[in-house]
Amino acid sequence: MKIRFDLHLMGMNYFLTLLVLLTVTGCQSKPESGQVETEINLTPRSMAALKLPPQTQAQDEYSKQEETEPEQPTPSPTIQPELSTSVSRKIIRNAQVRIRVNDFKKSGQVIEKVVQQAGGQIASSNETKTGNEIENALIIRVPAARFDTLLTLLLKESIFTDTKTITSEDVTRRYVDVEARIRSKKAVEETYLKLLKQARNVGDVLKVEEQLGQIREEREVQEAELRQLKDEVALSTINLSYYQQTEAALNPEEPFYTQIWHNFTDGFRLVGDVLVGFFYFLPIGIIATGVIWLFLRWRSQRRSAVK
Repeated sequence: MKIRFDLHLMGMNYFLTLLVLLTVTGCQSKPESGQVETEINLTPRSMAALKLPPQTQAQDEYSKQEETEPEQPTPSPTIQPELSTSVSRKIIRNAQVRIRVNDFKKSGQVIEKVVQQAGGQIASSNETKTGNEIENALIIRVPAARFDTLLTLLLKESIFTDTKTITSEDVTRRYVDVEARIRSKKAVEETYLKLLKQARNVGDVLKVEEQLGQIREEREVQEAELRQLKDEVALSTINLSYYQQTEAALNPEEPFYTQIWHNFTDGFRLVGDVLVGFFYFLPIGIIATGVIWLFLRWRSQRRSAVK
């Protein structure tokens, strides 16, 4: 009887010791991010009894689940479409030229003629005369296919070329990118139109219309950019300045009677300016004269009083 009691007591001590160890182990574990984690050591027999898969099996199942789940596409703020070999190159060509001509008037007529023959047009013309030089600055738009031909004809009028700069800018990628963005905006716009038809209350209608308006505004901006690119690619620009240095063209000799008349009118103009200046300073002179007169009178009265 005593031996049975001792065995029972030893079993109780073993159970209490195991319970204390489990409690200490649980207290020493630190939870992370506010979550309480409980570690329980299970034997393979107990795991089978509870019908729980071992840790490695759970990890394999989790890995399989990750592989089967479709990966969500990462939104990209910018779209960089790959250039297709079928897309023709979009090149913007410009030229900056300044030439000296022998006959300003004749060269101007020739330039207008060759521009018309090349199918181009003069967008603007600015003629200036300074010192012994007369100059005309032109902005010429010409079809890109005839850019080189027209530039060669224009340079034939030159007796001296001051500057000649030709630039070429490849905007193919930008062109394709803008086209792709416009197609994307149109697709989104069609989607919003379908949603607008399915809207059942005023709130949904207003939200869809707001998004639709924003999409259309962005599409219109991109379409304007595309039109500008098409114009710059189709029509090249030549900034041409041609000038002549000649004293006779700028200051032609005037007849004798004309010179006399100009000098006569200049003399009257000078007299008028003098009179205007006199009346301009007249009030100041009157005030100054009055002050001097009062001072002299005061001094004379003081001398008389002293005597």
